[in-house]
Amino acid sequence: MRTDLAKRAYAAVAALLLTACATPDRIVLLPQANGAPSAVSVQPKAGGAESILAQPYATAAVGRRIETGMSSAAEVRARYQPLLDALPMRPQSHVLYFKTGGDQLVPESEARIDEILRNVKSFPAPEVVVIGHTDTSGVDSVNDAVSMKRAELIRSKLVKMGVDAQRIEAVGRGKRELLVPTADGVYEPRNRRVEIRVK
Repeated sequence: MRTDLAKRAYAAVAALLLTACATPDRIVLLPQANGAPSAVSVQPKAGGAESILAQPYATAAVGRRIETGMSSAAEVRARYQPLLDALPMRPQSHVLYFKTGGDQLVPESEARIDEILRNVKSFPAPEVVVIGHTDTSGVDSVNDAVSMKRAELIRSKLVKMGVDAQRIEAVGRGKRELLVPTADGVYEPRNRRVEIRVK
């Protein structure tokens, strides 16, 4: 369980470790941007029982022992604003959906391209991965080609709108990594998509 919590904390949790000249160290668990649950394991410097911080703004003062408590968004901003300003931007993810069998976006997704471009450009040095997907209605070779075509289409749109081509990678995943699990041969509009990951 501890290993799992450590992985989750490392991969998906923003935590502030604020070390003063003297002990104790202070740890504040920040919420994830998407609201997903997270946790971090804290252990006293001298060893002993760990404490788990599992609520946003949970705190721990760590010295020879651990004193836990709660803070708030306002308190964290007031106390640590310079440190918060220095944190890297959190990764973002966008999903666009396609009509059946090709690389034509549905109107609602077409309307979101400008919003996504603004998000990409808000990163000082963005790294973008565009991942194309299909539903399970076709054969694997066709689905792989269609998913790559979808990813390349979105990549091209972003490049034409001013994003550096060297900062965007396009990948086709075919019917692997379905958003909505289905049997083979199923037309599922939520699986006909491109995911745009920005960090």
